[in-house]
Amino acid sequence: MPPSKLPTTCTALVTANVFQNVLARHDPHCEYYTSLLRRLASRPVQWYTTSFDWNLALTFWEQFKGAGVDEACQDAYWGLLNQVKAYPLERSVWELSGELQIGNFCDALRLATAIDQAVDVIVTQEPQQFARTVVDSYRAQVDGYFYITLPTICAETGREVNNHIGVFSVGAFLLNLDNIGRLPLVMQLPRSESLRIESLQMIVSDESEATIFLKGCADRITVTARGRTPFEAIQRAIDQAVDEWYDMPIRQLVRFWIRPSTLTGADSPVEMVVGVECGDLNFESSACSGNCIRAAADAYVKVINSICEHLKLKVRDKEI
Repeated sequence: MPPSKLPTTCTALVTANVFQNVLARHDPHCEYYTSLLRRLASRPVQWYTTSFDWNLALTFWEQFKGAGVDEACQDAYWGLLNQVKAYPLERSVWELSGELQIGNFCDALRLATAIDQAVDVIVTQEPQQFARTVVDSYRAQVDGYFYITLPTICAETGREVNNHIGVFSVGAFLLNLDNIGRLPLVMQLPRSESLRIESLQMIVSDESEATIFLKGCADRITVTARGRTPFEAIQRAIDQAVDEWYDMPIRQLVRFWIRPSTLTGADSPVEMVVGVECGDLNFESSACSGNCIRAAADAYVKVINSICEHLKLKVRDKEI
């Protein structure tokens, strides 16, 4: 369970790639990244980084400061970097990095440093780089963050306890900062879930087409459907699989909306809420993603799983 008492200040290990995009003055999104750095610097966070990320951030600045970097960019860049404390790479960190099952050497060192220094979260532009499982990668794509659970031995009791470190994209961190510590620690698919999306391809035009690769309890299926809107195409495609696997009552979409939140840019995670009427019951679920179409699809699948669980539906036996 999440801790019941939250620290007044969050501790975060920030990676160098959080700084680098603000230097690309030719990039139309540069002002967006400048705003992100300002917002990060204004939050009640104790910032840390690895010694090599600190050196990278300094090198980025020296290399690109002459390429049209303006005062606003400089203020944002150093406004955050001046708050950051660099951790040296101790021998214990080097040794731990080899045990973490992360392919990228530098990211393994970053995670090892975060564990060694017991920070709350890692903030990075690429949270998926820290994913050690398919579920972690899925949560990074859908929610923009996930939690890594690492068993450790308590020095005082000698017992094994779980250590939790969040890995957040910049947008997801700003969106969820007030809830750090209250967020679910293990962002995995519940065992009761029957269905999940493994991939989604969308063609949007006057008539949209959705192709979805779904994984069920004991089978996988690829379904394609068309609709007047992207979500209608998604709903029809998912319903094809549902009707093939389950004897589920007729379903009707009754609500479909975006939960109000502060957006930090075009790729900010949004929470889509989907409500469905099935029989005489109403079900509602939500999902978060930087892609609103994917968020809507994941939310609809969550609704389907809720219906399956509530009605105790079993997968239909295949005809021979």
